[in-house]
Amino acid sequence: MSTDPGQARQVLRVALVTPLVYGAAVWMEAPAPFVAAMLFATFTLKMPAPPPFPVVVILALLLALLPLAFAGVAGVLSQYPYLMVGFVGLVLFHAFRLQAVPKTAPIGVLLQTFAIMLPMATGESEQVGGALSGAFALNGVLAVAGLYLAFALFPAVRVATRAAPPQPPSDPTERTRGAAVAALVMLPAFSLLLAFNLTSAMRVLFTIAIVLVSLSRRDVRETGAESVLSALMAGGAAVSFSVLYIFWPQPGAALLAMAFLGLLVAPWAFVGRHQGAVALAIPLVWVLLGTAEGSTLSKTLDWCLYSILGVLYAVWARALILAILGWRDPPQPAPAGLR
Repeated sequence: MSTDPGQARQVLRVALVTPLVYGAAVWMEAPAPFVAAMLFATFTLKMPAPPPFPVVVILALLLALLPLAFAGVAGVLSQYPYLMVGFVGLVLFHAFRLQAVPKTAPIGVLLQTFAIMLPMATGESEQVGGALSGAFALNGVLAVAGLYLAFALFPAVRVATRAAPPQPPSDPTERTRGAAVAALVMLPAFSLLLAFNLTSAMRVLFTIAIVLVSLSRRDVRETGAESVLSALMAGGAAVSFSVLYIFWPQPGAALLAMAFLGLLVAPWAFVGRHQGAVALAIPLVWVLLGTAEGSTLSKTLDWCLYSILGVLYAVWARALILAILGWRDPPQPAPAGLR
C-alpha cells in the first residue's frame, strides 16, 4: 500500500522501534516490560514529528512521578472505599476534560490509565500496587527515551502543506459537562469491579472510557465497532506471534517476528476504513502478550466479551444520565463537503 514519506517513516517507527523498546526493557529486567512497548506505540502513533525537548521532559516526569503518587494515595485510601471512589471520580473527570483538547489529550490518557489500573491493583494487594506503580514509572521513562531513538533512526519529513483552517475553540462549558457525564458513567462500573476485586475485567473500564471519549466526535456504531474490532485484531496478531514463536523460540527471533507483523499491520493505522480500530489494536497487542500467560486465544475471547459489555454499558448509561439530567448531545459539525 502507498503512503506519503512522513507516514512511511511513522510506520517504520511503530513497527521496528517498538520491539526494540520492549527488548531494552527485558534486557534491563524491568518489571512488566510490555508497558514500555504499549506506551511507546501509543505515543508514536500520534506523533508525526518529534516533540519539543521541554515537552519530552515534562512527559518523562509525569510518567515517572504520577504512578508513584497514585499508588501512594490509593494505598492510603484503600481502607476507605468511599473516599477511594470519590478520588478516582475527580481524577477521571479531569482526565476526560483534558482529552477533549488535542494538546492535553496524552496527559488525560495517562491520568485515566493510572486512575483505572493502580487503585484496582492496590485493592488486590498494596504490594501489587506498589510494584505496578514502579513498573509504570520505569517503563514510562524507557518509552520516552525510545522516542529519541525512533526519530534518530527515522527522522520526520518536512512537507510543505497548505495551512489548515483554524478550528473554533471548544466550549469550556461543554467540555466540563461532557467530562462530568463521562465520570458519572465510569464510577458505577469502577465501584462494582473494585468491590468484587475483578481486576481481570479491567478491559471493560478501558472500553467504556474509549467509547465515552469517542462518542462526542463520532457515531455510536462506528465507535462501538472499533472497540470490538481492536480486540479481535490484537488477538489475531498475538495468536500469530505465538504460533511463530513455537517454531523459532529465541528472543531475537521473537523481536524479528513482532517487527514483521508490525510492518504488515501498522500501515493500516493511518489509512483505510478501519484505521481507528488498527490504531487501538497495536498497543493492545503488547498488553495481550504481556498478560495472557501463554493462552492468547482464550484471553482474546475474554477481551472481546469485555469490549462488547463495555460498549453496551457506555452507550446505555450515558443516554440514561443525559435523559435524567435533561441534557442533549451538542450538535455535530457538518461534513466539510456540506459547508
